[in-house]
Formats: sequence, C-alpha cells, structure tokens
Amino acid sequence: MRTHRSSWMSFVLLMAWLPTWGFGGGSYPVEWLMPLFLQDPVIHSFVTSTLDLDDSAWARRIGSNVNEDLGGARLAPYTILAKPKGSTGPWVFQLILEADAVFLDAQGQPVPLEKGKKIKETLKGIQMISIPESDRP
Repeated sequence: MRTHRSSWMSFVLLMAWLPTWGFGGGSYPVEWLMPLFLQDPVIHSFVTSTLDLDDSAWARRIGSNVNEDLGGARLAPYTILAKPKGSTGPWVFQLILEADAVFLDAQGQPVPLEKGKKIKETLKGIQMISIPESDRP
C-alpha cells in the first residue's frame, strides 16, 4: 500500500480544494470538448489517430457566486487521461488542453466574467505529461 500520493494527483486534488475566488473543479464529458479539438485540425488529427482518451476530463468550474448565469460552467485547462491508441492497461499520460476564454454578453460583446452570459474558448494548444508508472490509474 502506498503511503503518499503522486505529485500529479496531489496537484489535481490541491487545485480542487484550494479557494480560488469562486472557481472549483469538476469532471466534464470529453465528447463535449470535440468542438475545441476541432478548432485545430492538426491537433485533432494527432489526438484521434494516436491516443485513446478517458471518457471524462477535469476542469475548473465557475462558481455561481461569481456569475449566476455561468455558474457550473467549465473552463480550460481541461485534463484528460490518455494512452497510446489500442493499448491495454493503465492511462499513461495526462493530456491538457489549453484555451483562451472570452466572456460574452447577450449581444455577443466581450464583458468581464461577472457580466458574461456565455463563454467563447479558443484552443491555444495541448500538453502531454507522462504519468509515472507507479502512479498510473
């Protein structure tokens, strides 16, 4: 039995429990991220041809105390467990989608988060981090 958590798992748990001005963590279906992946055909092609992805991602959530209309919405970065396409066994990577977010009012004009009615995210890139073998889920 292990007596310590891996550094990546500790980071994820720490981010979920730290007070962050009305942001919290939460899981998110990966299928909902496909429009973000599709913003960059090269990234989409790479990910879908070389990796199998877990069904859910981890992301920050906007608190209702910050914006009642967007309360519960997720924001990048999105973290997804991944492994080489067709492989068996544990997840060996964390795939992190990075995106810029703009908050829009009802007319589609940029506004501060507190006044936003919807979110527009633009994919910036991805990171792939190897999970140490002893910590693979």
